[in-house]
Amino acid sequence: MRWIALARARLKRVTDAVLPPRPAPCEPASDALLVQAPMGGECWNCVERRQISWRITGGLDHPCCVLLERRTEEGEWSEAAVLASQVDPRALRASVVVPELPEGPYRVRITSPELLYDACSPPLTISRGGTAHAPARTR
Repeated sequence: MRWIALARARLKRVTDAVLPPRPAPCEPASDALLVQAPMGGECWNCVERRQISWRITGGLDHPCCVLLERRTEEGEWSEAAVLASQVDPRALRASVVVPELPEGPYRVRITSPELLYDACSPPLTISRGGTAHAPARTR
């Protein structure tokens, strides 16, 4: 088995001479947060309670703000409502009430001064009644 280790060492020397060694993968420059729910495609009704959840890497300590953004006709996102503020990111979730808003496409955005980039969910739809996906009742 020693010959395998010697062969690997020789091969490494040859390849390092031809190709420069690749740098080690960079660690994230700052903490990161990833929205896990909503996952996108959901239909939310106004004035219903919803769970927003996320996962974090690193040690976020500064409170987060959970926002709802609406897609404009130009395809841009604009802030529509603050769902929760001063949320401890280590809680990994927030229970929010969907505000009375016009129907249409929205997304959740989570911000914090500690985050290099805000975290956003995929688009979801807000409806004004009765069209949310609910489990069927059994009799």
